[in-house]
Amino acid sequence: MNDTPLPSAWTTPDDWQALPPAAAKVSAIVGALVGLPFLVGAGILGTAFDGLPARLALGIALFVAAAGIGALLGRARTRRTHWKLDARGLQVRRGLVWKHELLVPRSRVQHLDIERGPIERRFGLATLVVHTAGTRLHALRQHGLLDADALALRDALLPEAERDDDSL
Repeated sequence: MNDTPLPSAWTTPDDWQALPPAAAKVSAIVGALVGLPFLVGAGILGTAFDGLPARLALGIALFVAAAGIGALLGRARTRRTHWKLDARGLQVRRGLVWKHELLVPRSRVQHLDIERGPIERRFGLATLVVHTAGTRLHALRQHGLLDADALALRDALLPEAERDDDSL
């Protein structure tokens, strides 16, 4: 089995870990940024109205609505995501109405990546990408992990054989 000690927060196998509060903030920011393309749509729709004030009002209203909805959905999605690492592997639960539970067994892990976008870096977060056998689409991408948790998960999931590849 894996010799890497797990952080103390992960020692109880029944403990599901919630994403940190910063992950909800990042999801809200990213969700709000998704509303930016609605400005283009508002500009196109605004040509149907006479006068600059009406066009500006429509554009602002559409942007605020799209950004607000995106922020709320992003925040709700993050609050409904939990993970745990146990002897079987990494498990992730997501969703409120349509619930998904994903299990990536340790034996199926091919390689692991950690990604940090500019917004994630600002909040001390990272995305863990767990690649499994198959095409490039066969991967679990878990956004919103604390940077230290993502590194610890990567080290804990790393197959034994790959740990010693770089040492001669």
